[in-house]
Amino acid sequence: MAQGSLGETIGQSLGRYKLLEKIGEGGCGEVYVAEQSEPVRRRVALKVIKLGMDTRQVVARFEAERQALALMDHPNIARVFDAGATQTGRPFFVMELVRGIKITDYCDEHQLSTQERLGLFIQVCRAIQHAHQKGIVHRDIKPSNILVTLHDTVPVPKVIDFGIAKAIEGRLTDATVYTQLHQFMGTPAYMSPEQADLSGLDIDTRSDIYSLGVLLYELLAGCPPFDPNELLKAGLDAMRRAIRENEPVRPSTRLAMLKPDELTATAKRRSIQPPRLIHALKSDLDWITLKCLEKDRQRRYDTANGLAMDLERYLAGQPVIAAPPSPGYRLRKFVTRHRGAVGAACALAALLVAGVVAFAWQASIARHQRDRAVAAEAEAKKRADELAKVSDFQESMLSQINANEAGNSLMQDIRARFRAALDKSGVAEPERAARVESFERELGRVNATDTAAGIIDRTILKPAVKAVEAQFKDQPVVDAKLRHGLAELYRILGLYDEALPLHQSALATRRRALGENAPDTFFSLNDMGVVLEAQGKFDEAEQLYRQALEGRRRVLGEDHPDTLTSMSNLGNYLRVRGRYAEAEPLLRSSVEKCRRVLGPDKRDTLICMNCLGFLLISQGKIAEAEPLWRDAYEKGRLALGEDDPDVLVWLNNLAGLLQAQGKLKEAEPYYRQSVEKHRRIRGEEHPTTIQAIAAMAGNLNRQGRFPEAESLYREALDKSRRVLGNGHPETWSCMSNLGNALSQEGRLTEAESLLREALAARRRQMGDDHADTLSAMAQLAQLLANQGKLAEAEELYRETLDKSRQVLGDKHPDTLVRMINLGGVLVQEKRLDQAEPLIRQAVEVRRRVSGEDHPETLVALSNLGRLLELQGKLPEAEALDRDVMTRFRRVLGDDHPNTLNSIASLASVLRSEGKTAEAEPLYREALRGMEHKLGKDHARTAMARLGLGRTLTDLGRFGDAEPELKDAERVLATAQGVPAGRHQQSLEALVALYDAWQKSEPSSSHDAAASDWKRTLEASGNSTSSAKP
Repeated sequence: MAQGSLGETIGQSLGRYKLLEKIGEGGCGEVYVAEQSEPVRRRVALKVIKLGMDTRQVVARFEAERQALALMDHPNIARVFDAGATQTGRPFFVMELVRGIKITDYCDEHQLSTQERLGLFIQVCRAIQHAHQKGIVHRDIKPSNILVTLHDTVPVPKVIDFGIAKAIEGRLTDATVYTQLHQFMGTPAYMSPEQADLSGLDIDTRSDIYSLGVLLYELLAGCPPFDPNELLKAGLDAMRRAIRENEPVRPSTRLAMLKPDELTATAKRRSIQPPRLIHALKSDLDWITLKCLEKDRQRRYDTANGLAMDLERYLAGQPVIAAPPSPGYRLRKFVTRHRGAVGAACALAALLVAGVVAFAWQASIARHQRDRAVAAEAEAKKRADELAKVSDFQESMLSQINANEAGNSLMQDIRARFRAALDKSGVAEPERAARVESFERELGRVNATDTAAGIIDRTILKPAVKAVEAQFKDQPVVDAKLRHGLAELYRILGLYDEALPLHQSALATRRRALGENAPDTFFSLNDMGVVLEAQGKFDEAEQLYRQALEGRRRVLGEDHPDTLTSMSNLGNYLRVRGRYAEAEPLLRSSVEKCRRVLGPDKRDTLICMNCLGFLLISQGKIAEAEPLWRDAYEKGRLALGEDDPDVLVWLNNLAGLLQAQGKLKEAEPYYRQSVEKHRRIRGEEHPTTIQAIAAMAGNLNRQGRFPEAESLYREALDKSRRVLGNGHPETWSCMSNLGNALSQEGRLTEAESLLREALAARRRQMGDDHADTLSAMAQLAQLLANQGKLAEAEELYRETLDKSRQVLGDKHPDTLVRMINLGGVLVQEKRLDQAEPLIRQAVEVRRRVSGEDHPETLVALSNLGRLLELQGKLPEAEALDRDVMTRFRRVLGDDHPNTLNSIASLASVLRSEGKTAEAEPLYREALRGMEHKLGKDHARTAMARLGLGRTLTDLGRFGDAEPELKDAERVLATAQGVPAGRHQQSLEALVALYDAWQKSEPSSSHDAAASDWKRTLEASGNSTSSAKP
């Protein structure tokens, strides 16, 4: 028969309780399942003091436990039924038997969401509150003392083992006051700082609040704030010091620090994606947890019920009581941990972090303390060290300013205050709901991030700049450090004009105070280069980038992380400038070294991968770029969160990758998501938001959704002009793209003005050989071709194609597009022999580079079909056009302008072959689609209508043909930029209609109409034989 360490045996009876099995062992007792025989038969838990631990102190704690449990009656606390003594005199008590598992294990095994975990935790808080109201402090709250059991399939947490509880009011027994000084009560990882101080007589309910905070931290982040194994390894004194002094990181930060596979596993156990989990914990849950874990117990929640109510407010979407510790408080904590003659440092650091109200007051204190510090020459070195620590602390505080989070908090507060105001005013519910809905709708028009950024600038950053200028004249190194930090905040907010003078001042100070070879000087060189590049001041940026890279290589070495950052920045700059051959070795080397030195998942590594991917896209190496961009996005999303600013850029790039592959519709939702998140997180007028809007417009333009594209292009151009200025490359890009969209819509005059302005600016600022300049040249050449200015278009296309071959290479996608477009112009000029080799070469290379179904491959094939038709190779043209039309329908959809053009092209070939009955429905489909997409008065719509009218004339349906041909002539006579030859085609078609009609009906007067149209035709210039549309 099995025997326990107490001498009791399984099967033995203790009064009316029969021991059945041993199920656990605590600090001072063993727990058995026992069967109670009377007055009711039931299974219970029976706890007996362990053999060998029956000292007076242990017995005293046990006596306190038995009486404490008897005072409590709560559904989430294991009830006490009875108490007694064994035959050897050892006390035991009988409790409710809880068949459950640890709360943390239950949550993980059932993959409970954060909201579900909080629901269980709130029940635990209510149980602890009940105990506190009875004058009982648990003192040992931890997962193993909170078991989850099922009641009718509903999980119910039970708090067990108040084994070391002690009454905070009244003396249960005289023996309860005895505890040896170094006998730790509780579990170290869950122990409050005051418990670690071993001042047991001063333990109150707020000690349990701390332990609840540790439990909440583990439920949210998957681990307690301090590693239990590390605490045990440290030894008693180090353990106590760690619990008393070390500040825990936020739960969201702890998650972000996990390896990707660990983060994925943690998120899976919470039924959520990793980035969403991190985002869910940020702000409210972080601050609620950290409020529980305050070292100063006066700053914790007063009661467990207060903690529960704050969590309920969070779950209801209401503002919570918990908030980040004030900057002044955090500074005081920092100084406490670094005792000594901080002098001016502490006061001056508080100056910047305490907020706007404290600036003037702190200035006077700072001056007084600095004067004293100067006088204390013996402690100068020590004070300098402390000042550096405080400035580091201050810089870290500034770096935590987040306009998006501040904006969201501001809007939540405004909403809550509006509802509270309605409640206070006694507004009735129907009216209240309507007013709340109206308020929410109007408030939604305000961008939260922009609002917060403006407040941060006015109330924190600008006053901080003034404070630095006034208070740190005698501390140049600190002055430079703080100016640098402020400049980076301005850069992150997209306020480059405000950032630049701060960087300039910091760089000048560091050069003077630290020298040219100091790492901080290199930081200033590099980061100021970033701002200058963002402003479009390329020559100045390049000079600083090169100085930073050369210095870092020389002083820090080739593989230092800062050197790798400089390599990537210079390489990406050269890519932006179109100097691909110089950029490539730098970017490839930076990726290889970052992976090796930093690891594959670090932010700087992912940034380098993204830059190399950009270069490869620019070089037309889409297949090689794809794994880099996909990998950077997926790893960044997991490691940094979906709303991280860098991840937003990578999301936009992923959309661009899909677009480059010809997957326009697949790319659209990624572009939309990017724009929505940029607007929300970065603000409406942040430069990267403007880029995201322009990229979305480009996708819509390629899909043939020209009005939608125009609207977004105009928004991007207006904001770029306002934010970046008319001389910025991003502004020129917006000009070109808007001009191209207007050209597609047939608004050629307005388009020409924009395209010529953008091209002139790019030639002037970037040179004739830059990739962006070549794009602007090609866009203008296409416009000229649409206007019928074929000679001018041909000349510009030839220049563009020659330079593209030199700069980009023969196989680059942009080179192939320009080759096709030049061939198209030669076809319009009837120079078919010159056009054919260009078009066939472009088709062959495009098929090999992009694949058979890429939209640009299909465009190239359409041009070849047109060439074959004009060469009279009609069967070959028909087969090709049928194949192209089928694939356009599949790839771009039935209503895309390119699909509609291919339908009209096939109809034209069929008409030329005399297959007019097959041509008619195709022309009608093309006409309906173009009217819908482009409008009735667009030149392309008119050409499709002309083709239909001619086909109806061929079929002898003259009455049906007449209105179509007249309407086509009206548009082609008045639309912007329509070549004269196309209008003449419409006039010839009308003459042919009335001649044929007169011949069919000799007694009619259609010959008069034919004569009138012939005179109009002669007046417009003698027509040559014209090609069919």
